[in-house]
Amino acid sequence: MKRLLTKRFPQPGVSHLDHPLGEIRLQRKSIRHLYLRLDPADGALRVNAPRRISDRAVRAFVSSRADWIDSQRRRLADRPPVIVEGRLPNRLHLFGEEHALVREDDETVMRGQLHRASDTIHIRSTGVEQARALLREHCRRQFKALLDQRVPAWADHMGLACPETRIRRMRSRWGTCNIQARRIWLNLELVRLPVEAIDLVIVHELAHLVERGHNPRFYGVMDRAYPDWRRWEPTLSEYGIIGL
Repeated sequence: MKRLLTKRFPQPGVSHLDHPLGEIRLQRKSIRHLYLRLDPADGALRVNAPRRISDRAVRAFVSSRADWIDSQRRRLADRPPVIVEGRLPNRLHLFGEEHALVREDDETVMRGQLHRASDTIHIRSTGVEQARALLREHCRRQFKALLDQRVPAWADHMGLACPETRIRRMRSRWGTCNIQARRIWLNLELVRLPVEAIDLVIVHELAHLVERGHNPRFYGVMDRAYPDWRRWEPTLSEYGIIGL
């Protein structure tokens, strides 16, 4: 069979600029202001900018944020390593508690086995990808059991009908809300965080059922429902998204 070669086209509106702090991945959009973020995987620079702004202005904007970039990269360095194909981390947090992750190759266990004891997760599998699938499914079951309790409790506390709740893997968001469908999606990786930080994201998405935008009314809803939510906001950045 002939091997088909597919041509990769650049993403529309995306360009790359050289900069002393690292290459800038620049995406121009119909927006009024510049926005800078760091890729959680490697600390690379990502900038969204108005369509007509010059490359020089973008570089100057990044230079003006040098101290912030340095502090964020140091924070990223302290996070657990991002999970990549062919490798599992040697530790993983579940609901804020750290567990050692031990994998054993075993060709006789066709479907693999996962056993959690105390502060260790043991996995027997025929390969890394099977182990990763077992770990992800275990996390999904644990997370669903928690959400089945926490989401209805918070919805009742906020005087809302309980929305449909689903779990999915997300690369850059902790949760989303479909207001019309009254459905919230929560990132599987929240299973790694303390329950108090998970509650923050649940309340945030439920608050969108009251107020669509991030405005004073929205934050008023959050303050009334969960007065301590700001204490747990930094936890989201500390744990980050690692590609579970």
